[in-house]
Order: sequence, then structure tokens, then C-alpha cells
Amino acid sequence: MKKTLTTIGVFLFFLCTNAYAQFDFTKWVNPGPLSSPHSTLEGIKNCTQCHSTAKGVPDEKCLNCHKEISQRINQRRGYHSRISGTCVSCHSEHKGVEYDVTGLSRMQFDHTETGWPLTGKHNKIDCPKCHTKLRKNIMTGQLGRRRTYLGNNSSCVVCHKSPHKNKKQTFQQCYKCHDTSAWEQRNQSNFNHDKETSFALTGSHKSVDCLKCHTTKIWSPMSMQCVSCHKDPHNDQFGKTCETCHNTQNWKGVSSAMGSKLQSKNLPKTSAKVGGNLAKNSTTTKSNAVFDHNQTAFPLVGKHKSVACKTCHGPVIGKMKNFQDCSGCHADPHKGAFAPKACSSCHTPEGFKTVTNTPSASTQKENLSSKKQAPSQSMSGFDHATTGFPLAGRHQAVTCENCHVGGKFKGIGRSCNSCHNDFHKGELGMECERCHSPMIGFNDIEFNHNRQARFRIDGAHTKNACNQCHWNNKYKFGDFSCSTCHRDVHKGSFGPNCDKCHTTSGFVMSEGFHEFGSFRITGVHDKIDCVTCHNPKKPARARPMECASCHKDPHMGSLSQECSSCHGQIAWMPTTFRHNQTGFELSGAHRFLSCDRCHANRIFGGLSSECIFCHSKDFNASLPQHVGATTTCNTCHFTFGFRPAKK
Repeated sequence: MKKTLTTIGVFLFFLCTNAYAQFDFTKWVNPGPLSSPHSTLEGIKNCTQCHSTAKGVPDEKCLNCHKEISQRINQRRGYHSRISGTCVSCHSEHKGVEYDVTGLSRMQFDHTETGWPLTGKHNKIDCPKCHTKLRKNIMTGQLGRRRTYLGNNSSCVVCHKSPHKNKKQTFQQCYKCHDTSAWEQRNQSNFNHDKETSFALTGSHKSVDCLKCHTTKIWSPMSMQCVSCHKDPHNDQFGKTCETCHNTQNWKGVSSAMGSKLQSKNLPKTSAKVGGNLAKNSTTTKSNAVFDHNQTAFPLVGKHKSVACKTCHGPVIGKMKNFQDCSGCHADPHKGAFAPKACSSCHTPEGFKTVTNTPSASTQKENLSSKKQAPSQSMSGFDHATTGFPLAGRHQAVTCENCHVGGKFKGIGRSCNSCHNDFHKGELGMECERCHSPMIGFNDIEFNHNRQARFRIDGAHTKNACNQCHWNNKYKFGDFSCSTCHRDVHKGSFGPNCDKCHTTSGFVMSEGFHEFGSFRITGVHDKIDCVTCHNPKKPARARPMECASCHKDPHMGSLSQECSSCHGQIAWMPTTFRHNQTGFELSGAHRFLSCDRCHANRIFGGLSSECIFCHSKDFNASLPQHVGATTTCNTCHFTFGFRPAKK
């Protein structure tokens, strides 16, 4: 039986071969030409490359050639691994050379089944925009002209140029920040900065926009040091480890424990000498939060605790080179007058006006015994007596600035005019303490005018205030006459010696005020009103102690001005004058003559005593007895009569 079947098969084979040789058998059995991609399989001899007897076109045949699809199916990748059915259900053949065997040009393709759904603006883009790769020829392995839709990378950067220039796979997942509807960053990002990077966002960093740090849109590599985003206000004086002092909650909210690392590495290892005890607690001002400045070489004590950081450190908070020197922050109000003496020798951080010196026991005892005022708060604790100028009385209530103007404490004189304006303008010298004392007011002087001045104060003068005599603050007089202070009601007619008539008890005239040595006024003069002689409306008399100053001289000045030698003050006449006092005794008829008979024109002095001076008209020179006679008439004549003559 087996031999029979073999014989029939051989017969049929030869029969078919002979028929094929005589006829175009392919036209009889070929369903149509293959598409261009499969054109190399054209011919009846290649049918079994794709077809299988009684099985049609099995998938195994297709996948034997299309190994890249077979590999993706086995790896459960791509569109072909997700659909059911045979290959020929989508890709049929023998429909012409130009036929698109992929079938995408004529069927609604659901891109979602590829594992990469088209959404947003991707849904409007033509396939060739993304699928740009060319297909390899299965037989030759060479790239053809047809593009392939297999194995296209779904990463955005395959089609889109990344502005972030990141090679790290984590930062190529654009969908975490962007979506297909628009390029702009989505409102709610799917990117977890804390888990997907080594820099967790905490504190104020959470609310910062991405581009504030990633200014060039490059996500990685990125420096995680603070200075890569923040400007170092300390100019690298404390290194790059900002977190040693600061935290992300607030720039001014510094770390509570800065550790010994900051002290040993970034700060000088010397310790500042500050008056008073070192602060035991961390500083808690608004400007430095809970930063423990005591961990530095300059602990904050006293009023330093409440000072803002920038007050000392300026806009750039960093290491201070001269932090141990007060002048590093404070202007020296003494302008170097106490250099090189340290400020702490007098002042403390508790307050600039609170100094370290305390009054000595002797000074305190002296203040108590003299009942001096307590020191003022502005100079609390400072014993001014150590300067050689102890403060007493009202000086204790004076602020330092009143004397030490402009912060000058050295080189100030101890004389009163160093601080006080000289009220007397140098007129009384510099020894102000002779009259004034700081224990009482400036006007309450301790001056004894009778002992310390050349002008004795008594009588009504004792009731006068100083400025009644010393007007315009003039205290030194070269002239002590009454007219210096008093108006001369006599207009100088009696000279400057007012005390001859008046006393300091009152302006009323003193007894014997008209007695001026040899010149004494009495008699009728005592009954005459003062203005009779002392008329204030008349000019001062030229010779006040001469009678002629009031009386008209009847002798026309021919006699002495001492009228009292002849006249008395009871009455003008009779006089005490005796003519024999002149050397010419009146005798005879001369005694009965009026004065003007000899003294014509009231000329009394300087007259000749010879007879001829008055009797020249009676003398007859032609008489014989007179010829050659002398002019001395009394040789021949008597005074009681001209005749008889002497024998």
C-alpha cells in the first residue's frame, strides 16, 4: 500500500512539472502581486515562505522574518503585544505593489493601544512628525525608504528639544511638570523634589518658584550650596556651610546651636574682655533670633544683647577684625584722649554712662560731712575726685556733656572760665572762688566788700544790690568818687569830694560841711537858702572857696581874694581893715576922707604913698619955696591941714 502511494506521488510530481514547463502555472494559482516591501518573495516557489499547507498564513511565518516585532511581543512591549488576532487580520497581501501593507492609511488606529495615548496637541499632529525612522530591509538589512512605526522612543526629548539639557533620566520625564495641552508648567507638578532629588525643599524653599533657583532651566547638575542661589552677605568669611547658623525657615532665624565648629574654624580663638559677667543665655533679639553669640569669642552682655546684628556688623555680617576694641563699632567720644587705655577701664556694656569707678571712702565721707548733693545718674559710679577736680555742690547735678563738650575729657582747664563764660570779662581775674561757690547759686556771692575791695560799704550803700553800682557788669573802677555812681546835682561846682558835705547815711548835708580849712562860712550865710549860692541852673563857680564866687568884688580885684582879712560874715561893714596895715597910716584930714577920694575907680592896691600921687593939682611948682624942693610934702606940711607949714 505504501509503495502504491509513493508511485502515485512521483507520477503526479512529474505530471505537474511537465505541465508547469508547458503552461504559465503561476497565473493560474497566484492571487495577485505582493506589496513593495514583500516584492522579493514574489513567485510560486516562495509561497511557502509565508503560507503553510492547510494553515494559511500562520503568525510564526511572519515573525520568522519580522523578528523585531517577535522580540517586542515576547518582551510584552509595544502595540503588537497588546492586541489579539493574527497578523493577516491587519496586514493582508497580494493587493498590489503600491498597497500599504501596514494598513494605517485606511483604518482608524487607536494610539492608546501602543501604551502611549495621544492627548492634547499630540492628537492633532501627523504620524510622520514623530515617526521619522526608516525601516530596514529584512533580507538585506539596509535602510529603505519607508518609515517604521515600531520602537519609537516615547521620551519627549526624541521629538522636542529639551531646554533643560539634562542627561539624567529622572529629569527627562517632562510629563511630571508639563502636559500635552501646553508647554507651560502645570499648576500642580507631579515632581517630588524631596524624593527624586538629594535636596529636600523645606521652610521658605517650598514656596519658591523653580526658576528662582534654576535660572537657566537646567535642573541638573546643580550645586546644592546656598551660595549657588543666595548671595553670601558674609563674603565667604564663614565658609559655605550656611546651615551652621541659618535655616530655611527664615534667613534671620539662625540655628540654635552653631556648635564648636564655627567657633574653632571661623572665629578668632581669643576671648573678648567685657566688663561685667558673661551672659549665660542665648541672645533672643528679633535681629538674631536664637543665635547663641556666646559661642563666639565675643559674648553679648548688657545693652549689647538688644542691638541688631547690622548695627555692629553692618550690611555684611561677618568676622570683625577689631571686635575686642570698642572703636570697632563705637565712635570714640574722647577722640583718643585716653588712648591706649581700654574703654572697659571706665565703661561697661550695661550703659555708656555707667562707669566702673566708684567713689572712694574718703570722698563719700567728705560728701556726707559737707552735705553735698548725691552724684547725678549721668556720672553714676565715677569718682571725679580722682581727676584732681572733685565735684561739689551744684557741679554734681551737671551732666558730663555740659563741661566735656564734644566728648573732650582731657586737656580741659580747671579754672572756672574753662566751662563758664566769664561774666566779668576778665576784669576781676580768674580766681572766681573769691566770690562764688558751687555750693550756692552764682548770684549768692561770698564777697566782703570792706575787706576785699578798696571801697568801703557802709550807710545806705549796704542796702544796694551789686548792679546798682556795678551796672553793665563793670566791677572794677579806677575812680571811686561819688560821681561814678551818683549824679552830681551841683554840676561840678563843688568838685568831686562830695564827702565834705554829704555822708553815706543819706544825702542830707553833714554838720560843718561849710568848713573848708581856713575857709569857713558862718554868720549871715547860715540863714541863706542853698540855691541862693548853689543855683543848679547856673554854671559851676570858677573859685567856689572865694567870696568873689558869690559876691561882686568892690575892690575890682586890686586887693587879696581873702575878703575875711577885712570883712566879717555878720555884716559887710564895718570891716576889720586898718589902713596902717598898708604902710600908709591915715592921719589928720585923711581920716575923714572917703576911700574913693584916694582910691578912684576902686583901685586899692598898687597905689603910690607919696603925696604928689593925690595932691598933684594942689602942688604949685612955680612958688619960690617949691623950687628945688623934694616931693616929700610931709617935710613941710602936716596932714591935719596944708597950712601952716612947718618951720
